[in-house]
Amino acid sequence: MDGIDGVVGVGVDAVDVDRFRLALRRRPRLADRLFTDGERADVAATRDPAERLAARFAAKEATMKALGSGLGSFRFHDVEVVRARGSSWATQGAPSLRLSAAAAQLAGDRRIARWHVSLTHTPHVAIAMVVAEGTPDSTAVAEGGGPPDGDGA
Repeated sequence: MDGIDGVVGVGVDAVDVDRFRLALRRRPRLADRLFTDGERADVAATRDPAERLAARFAAKEATMKALGSGLGSFRFHDVEVVRARGSSWATQGAPSLRLSAAAAQLAGDRRIARWHVSLTHTPHVAIAMVVAEGTPDSTAVAEGGGPPDGDGA
């Protein structure tokens, strides 16, 4: 089946939207540090960009957890939440991940072949769940608890 052999990692993160909104107000350059130009542009015209940015921040943190890495293992810009441009109503606008630099290297080292991401938010909380699927070699190592030797959605 497509060379995919199971779940390598799962990450979930929740962000308090009010606290996140306050942090963005107090630190005007924070959004530039955390989000790519594309992510900021994607939410700029929405009623409350802070809700959507909080969800994207949660996805970045959830990706760190799915990779089994900690805060600081890569820059926040290395994980970008992008929206699908699919033609069907079921896929159009669906979130997916684009990894680059150190995050892409970690994913490659762990032989991650596919990503699944789900985002949700209310005016109060934003939640992201990220699942990393690996190649046949990666799941045996992941299940054993050690890192593999040695991307998409």
